[in-house]
Amino acid sequence: MFEEIIKDQATGNTYEIHIDYVENFVPNATTVIKNYYGTSKEAHARSFVPRETVTADIIKYVAPLRLYLADEWKSRYQKIWEDILALEMIATAVSNPGKQRGTNFNRNLVANIIHYLSGRGVYTRYSPTQFTVLLQGDKDHPVRAALASDPPTKIVSRLNRYFE
Repeated sequence: MFEEIIKDQATGNTYEIHIDYVENFVPNATTVIKNYYGTSKEAHARSFVPRETVTADIIKYVAPLRLYLADEWKSRYQKIWEDILALEMIATAVSNPGKQRGTNFNRNLVANIIHYLSGRGVYTRYSPTQFTVLLQGDKDHPVRAALASDPPTKIVSRLNRYFE
């Protein structure tokens, strides 16, 4: 047992420190071996999600934003999203959620596209905070930052060609 008495010379206080039990825990962090036998699956294995399912999920995800649509876009909102998501470059990028949890599509890229569409006049009033609440139900969700920026330049140029 380790015992130490510390005296604070300036105040006259005395402290006693008792350490009864110390355990060194050093896992072998360089090699991780996971053996799965039978029907067990790896924890982070990602299954294939068909493109139609991803498109349907994204359209359902952006549906609450219909409240803020400009009149000229109301009749063709779903068609625009279907066309955008059919573009090969965007379809490939949006179907990879990366490290995002609870989704099978890239929410940040979808939020960037929403920001781009707001610049094209698709939405009457655009506020990243209000849109975050509509999309995620929480104004502090990380998607709010993505709603305030444009997509990567390659995707912007492809979207510009679509809208011309």
